[in-house]
Amino acid sequence: MSDLTADELLKRGDKKMMTTLTRWKPDYEAAAAAYEEAGSKFRAKGRTKDAMLAFEKCAEANGKEDNDWHAAKNFEMCALLAKDCATVDETVSYAQRACEAYVSAGRAQRGAECLGKCAKFMDESAPDASARLLNAAIEMLEDDDKHVYAANYYRDLSVVLMRQEKHAEAAETMVRFGGSCDATGAANAQRKAYLSAVVALLFDGDGVGAQATYTDVCEVPAFVGSEEQRVAYKLLDAYREKADAADIKRVCEASQELTFLEAPFARAAKKLPLPKHDLKAISVKMGGS
Repeated sequence: MSDLTADELLKRGDKKMMTTLTRWKPDYEAAAAAYEEAGSKFRAKGRTKDAMLAFEKCAEANGKEDNDWHAAKNFEMCALLAKDCATVDETVSYAQRACEAYVSAGRAQRGAECLGKCAKFMDESAPDASARLLNAAIEMLEDDDKHVYAANYYRDLSVVLMRQEKHAEAAETMVRFGGSCDATGAANAQRKAYLSAVVALLFDGDGVGAQATYTDVCEVPAFVGSEEQRVAYKLLDAYREKADAADIKRVCEASQELTFLEAPFARAAKKLPLPKHDLKAISVKMGGS
């Protein structure tokens, strides 16, 4: 590491990016080295925004050298720093640029992992942006037939959506997760995913949607005859035929499978039925008497 200050290193990098009378093309490699050291020194001094800009310049210099792997790592560092000193849109942009560079370097899985990691930075402060990044990571992995690596991102996405009270979207995510589990043979996770979808929709007061989802998945081999299917059936039956809060609570309390779901769905199941829901109206819509 040189004796130059971070500001001096930044200026050195800028100079290396320019041509002179004796240098006909920029020295991108030297510029990248100067910018990276400047970024590290800025970060050590707590000058986060300056560090972020230095690493961005480093990424761009590496990109000019077709050094996509290092460019990706620099952009990922920018995203890490941006969460504390920049806007949500800037953080997302850095994450996306990092992902694109990883893909260019032939490391698409690492690109998806970068999106997932950056999504965690903002899952509470900017849940919509977090959900977009998680969906993008899932799509990348599944397009590359790497379904097994998408599982944690499905779970993270469901947590974000349930926290936002987007229960229908959380249910849809769980159905998608179930399909992904089918591709990897993860039968246990698949059964839980489908039961979670039913719970999320009932928690949303959508008995018709829960019933339709159950109908769609009840012939999936891993779900047929499982304890999760039986619990889903009992829940739907209690809503449709009895429309009684005490009966629904009894089903929930007697079904340990509900306690084994991912945390947001297990918590939702404990609260069924919600006092604000008109159980009789839900029952009628579901075809009950």
